[in-house]
Amino acid sequence: MGYASLSLPLLPLLPLLAAAAIWLFRPRPAVVTRLAVWSAGAVTIAAVLTAVGAFRSDGVSMVYERGNGDAVVGLVVDRVGAILVLLTSVVGLVVQTFAARALDGDPNRSQFFVLAGVVSASTTLVALSVTGTGLVLGWVVTGAALTGLIGHHRHWAPAAAAMQQTRRAFAVGDLALLAALLLSIRFIGDIDLRDLGSETARLADERIVIGPWEPTSWLTVVAVLIVVAGICRSALVPAHRWLPGTVAAPTPVSALLHAGVVNGAGVLIIRLAPMVGSSTPAMGVAFAVGVVTAVLATAVMLVRADIKGSLAWSTAGQMGFMTVQLAVGAFAAALFHLVGHAMYKAALFLGAGNAISAHNVHRHLPTSTRRPQRLFRLAAATLVPGAAMVGAFLAFDPHLPTAAGFMLLAFGWLSAGRLVNGWLRAGAVTPGSIAAGLGLGAGWSVAYVGGVALFEHAVAGVLPVEVAGAVGTVWMVATMGVVALAVLVVSTLPGARGARLRRQTYVVLQGLGGAPLPKVSRCAEAPQRVRAAVFVPSKNRTAIERLDRVSIQ
Repeated sequence: MGYASLSLPLLPLLPLLAAAAIWLFRPRPAVVTRLAVWSAGAVTIAAVLTAVGAFRSDGVSMVYERGNGDAVVGLVVDRVGAILVLLTSVVGLVVQTFAARALDGDPNRSQFFVLAGVVSASTTLVALSVTGTGLVLGWVVTGAALTGLIGHHRHWAPAAAAMQQTRRAFAVGDLALLAALLLSIRFIGDIDLRDLGSETARLADERIVIGPWEPTSWLTVVAVLIVVAGICRSALVPAHRWLPGTVAAPTPVSALLHAGVVNGAGVLIIRLAPMVGSSTPAMGVAFAVGVVTAVLATAVMLVRADIKGSLAWSTAGQMGFMTVQLAVGAFAAALFHLVGHAMYKAALFLGAGNAISAHNVHRHLPTSTRRPQRLFRLAAATLVPGAAMVGAFLAFDPHLPTAAGFMLLAFGWLSAGRLVNGWLRAGAVTPGSIAAGLGLGAGWSVAYVGGVALFEHAVAGVLPVEVAGAVGTVWMVATMGVVALAVLVVSTLPGARGARLRRQTYVVLQGLGGAPLPKVSRCAEAPQRVRAAVFVPSKNRTAIERLDRVSIQ
């Protein structure tokens, strides 16, 4: 596929050339915009051509090798890499087109387009580099450029603080990934990502003795360091505090961050899947931090009053869920989630300015409160999505590990149920609205399972299906049971004790979220807010439809 080979080097070169031209020649603002947007459009076209070649020929590469066949430098695209570059190029094009209008008159707009071009080139290197050295180089440059974007208005104290906090978190992750690379080079040489399975086996043969414990392989150390790097880049607990602070950045920066760069843990672990997936301790660490992040960030998101803050915590929760998918060995499902979340969150951030008018419309919609209608909503939101999810699993058979199947079934069922309940709750219950709501929930369930199955088929043979270190079914089911029990207790405990528990939970979550605490006179609403946050469906609603107080940066 000649056109694919020719388009491959354009993916990192075009945005770098555009960024260099803007930085060196400092053209007029109109020229800056055209240069940035046109280069992003050209990169998107090149990504499409490269992806077509990768899917038709099972890979496209441009690699310089030593005499023994070891890779020195180059780019290689398989079907996973094709999906990743398509995602990053489309997000980059959309964000820079939006920024051309949103940053009109901003004195730092040229700096934004320079750094956005660097981010586009470096993320391409992370997704397509043939060696571990190239991947780490792209990873570090992406973090540095993103830190500069977050400090777009660094003269403003919140933006400067967010930039410093992000820099510290990224430094920890970058050092961990650099240590993993150096250890790999020390024992097996630079990692050739074209044959990661054999590289993993070689590293597993190298042993280390730590204190009185049994000897373990250096593979475990390297895999855990890779997971630590992903934790820091994707704002997982305990390195999660930097992400909410980025609401001080302009909306185009937030969209680029939440739709692309914050997916770093998913991209890194998917690219190094054979290496990380072979280590039970690394997968256990990923599972633990993923579960804690998903639960904590989602709870904080539900009580946030500002739009961008709510979206930031929502992103952290989604990254936690994606990491859990990786930990149970559902790599294809995690890739599907990564792509879907990126597109959805980019649209939400870029449309945040329309949220006020949407709020003014939805806050006045009638809500059914009679007990028979509430019971009907609960039954409809439980039975129809559940049946649709089970039917979709039987029809599409996404070939998931048992633990991943349980998790995705529960997630899809809960999400579709919240969608149906929210639809029926938003207006009067009529035959038309009932049919539309039930059809929407069933359709979402089928589309979700079908999407996972489609991605599994698309990356078959590229990502491992049987993952030796994956977390097992017992741990997955036990964790889901504990989380469900905790939510049930907080939401339904009756009497004064239950009200006090909900009030304390609300205040704690507000404090964790960094939002101003409500006045004492509003604390009486806390139990109802916690109860509503758990039971009021909000799959297709923004934060402004859940809370009355609205602010937007």
